[in-house]
Amino acid sequence: MQEQRRLIKILVLTIIFAALLFFIVRLLKIERQVISGPKTVVELITDTGLKSANGRINILLLGTGGVGHEGPDLTDTMIVASIAKDGRDTVLISIPRDLWAPTLDGKINHAYAFGQEKDGQGLKLAKDTLSTLFDLPIHYAARVDFDGFTSAVDLIEGLDINVENPFTDERYPIAGREDELCGLTIETQEIDGISQEVAKDATGSAIPLASITDENNPFICRYETITFKAGPTNMDGTTALQFVRSRYGTNGEGSDFARSARQQKVVLAFREKVFSLGTFFDPPVIIDLIKTFDQSIDTDIDNDEIPHFVKLSQKIDVQKLRRVVLDSERPESVLVIGDPTAHGGQFVLVPKGGNWTDLAEYVQGEIFKLEEK
Repeated sequence: MQEQRRLIKILVLTIIFAALLFFIVRLLKIERQVISGPKTVVELITDTGLKSANGRINILLLGTGGVGHEGPDLTDTMIVASIAKDGRDTVLISIPRDLWAPTLDGKINHAYAFGQEKDGQGLKLAKDTLSTLFDLPIHYAARVDFDGFTSAVDLIEGLDINVENPFTDERYPIAGREDELCGLTIETQEIDGISQEVAKDATGSAIPLASITDENNPFICRYETITFKAGPTNMDGTTALQFVRSRYGTNGEGSDFARSARQQKVVLAFREKVFSLGTFFDPPVIIDLIKTFDQSIDTDIDNDEIPHFVKLSQKIDVQKLRRVVLDSERPESVLVIGDPTAHGGQFVLVPKGGNWTDLAEYVQGEIFKLEEK
């Protein structure tokens, strides 16, 4: 009974604070920042006033490098959050950046970049591409860049993450060093009658740029070594970004499956921290988050839809949240490595058996699994 009373008090105080904060925002005439800002704070919540299909709202969450990073508009993180209208069931589907997208004739992580380059409609093209791939309507999308992510994590005094699997990554990219030559020179040489660009060191040894792989990459100054030890830890923005971006970790953490699991873990930790009493009842922090996201986010969530997201924010039960990872590393994986010769020489992932309909049915089956029982 005492616990119930405490929860009721917390709920009442939360509602009062939300109303008061909204009033203050209107009074200070910064409503535009609130409406266009903290979309990541509410991206995992829903209400019946939102667009939906078959009782669910589907939201595409994207992470990009942003200005100052190589491929600023390429999506390093792609997650589809499918949420029941009553907020009682949430599924997070992690999508590997190397998944081939037939409608693009390219990798899925190029969708946002292609759309931005063509007509500034990156979110629309990314949504349309995923919708076609999975035969699933994507109602909303939100894209945040690395700088916005790290600043937001620092504003809430870091994320509490339990590192279940320790790992070391000796090839984590250093921002701003993507094009450094590391003491090498780039020359054009004729090899077997074909003119090729090569990376040449001080001894005269040369390696064709086209033949450089992860294993023989000579541009070692572009990377640093990062290490994560097992156990609970508080990560600042930079560390949290390294945790979700690492692609070459030891101990099995270099796989798409492991990387996607880490990304989902951080998304949930961010949500939990923001909606904790310590953060939610701190107006200066909320306003700073608003300003941060206003500069670093791109979203198609309309102004009048924000209250619906906020209204049911606490109804999602994280303990019951379901996670789905599309990858090719496990026996039960639905993807395999595609033939490079059929995809412009690129490393890509495609459905087993090459059947895209099977992939769409698998994703839909995972989303509606509970309803089928």
